[in-house]
Amino acid sequence: MTDTRKLAGGAAALLGLVTMSAGIWADTTPVGSGLTLGFGALATLYALWSLIARNPTKDHWALSVVGLVLFVVPWVGQYAGDAAAWTSWISGALIMLIAGTAYVQDESDDLTEKTERHDRETYRVEHTRV
Repeated sequence: MTDTRKLAGGAAALLGLVTMSAGIWADTTPVGSGLTLGFGALATLYALWSLIARNPTKDHWALSVVGLVLFVVPWVGQYAGDAAAWTSWISGALIMLIAGTAYVQDESDDLTEKTERHDRETYRVEHTRV
């Protein structure tokens, strides 16, 4: 995993933690507090998974979807006039941008194919020994 992917996972985890805490420091409704807590936790979880995964391509894709949902949720949850809405919009857009960039980089590096090839070779070597 390159430093860029580690940076993407770390930044997304930090943004997820900030979003999770928005209900504490931002003036918002109970719905806004719950949605920022839930989707911030989901973003943090996917970001941490992408940091420990051998092939984080799918985690980056899922993280970009969570960022998109986090961006849209203030209108759906009807807390667009609250302070937590700005946290959702900003962190959602940044998470989507960071994770989307990491996903495109993973795909351009053929990371999934390289990982599968490495796993097949490792399996073949381990099971042909006598």
